[in-house]
Amino acid sequence: MSHDLIVLPDDSAKPIVDALNAARRSVQIRMFLFTDPTMLDTVVAAKKRGVVVRVMLNPARRDGTSDNDETRKKLVAAGIEVRDSNPGFALTHQKSMVIDEQTGFVESLNWETRDLTETRDYAVTTTHGIEVEEMIACFEADWNRQEFAPRGESRLIWPTRRNRARTLPPRKRTVSGHTAEGERSMLPV
Repeated sequence: MSHDLIVLPDDSAKPIVDALNAARRSVQIRMFLFTDPTMLDTVVAAKKRGVVVRVMLNPARRDGTSDNDETRKKLVAAGIEVRDSNPGFALTHQKSMVIDEQTGFVESLNWETRDLTETRDYAVTTTHGIEVEEMIACFEADWNRQEFAPRGESRLIWPTRRNRARTLPPRKRTVSGHTAEGERSMLPV
């Protein structure tokens, strides 16, 4: 079991790009904004290597504007399955990825060039089996438009309509030595 921290802009996008380049079987991506050309090329290259790639994008901001249309077109043209995030939520701000069912990434950053090169953001990686399995289960539930219920022994905090008791109140809180920021966080606790 391992957790690592990627701090941007200091660490750059290299650890995320390297993980995508190392993918051999599958990649599941859930992203609010996905417009960075390098990230897009890296995801398409994974598909060309034979990796099963699925991407869930937030369809639009609250004001109705959509920043993901061009990326969606390029992903679909490359043969990558793309779906909107779960319509049960007005907005899905979650940014995460699972590589080869073994490594999960929980990210504060969007895949926009500015977020990868200029802004203060982070990603936490996990190889903890329960955490990765739960990330996959939530992705599959949202992909298939089914209800997601976190396990009782969950180590992650999931914002769900029925799971408010496990959701931290807004603002920074420390739980069991881990810090979560904001009520939308999905971080190990």
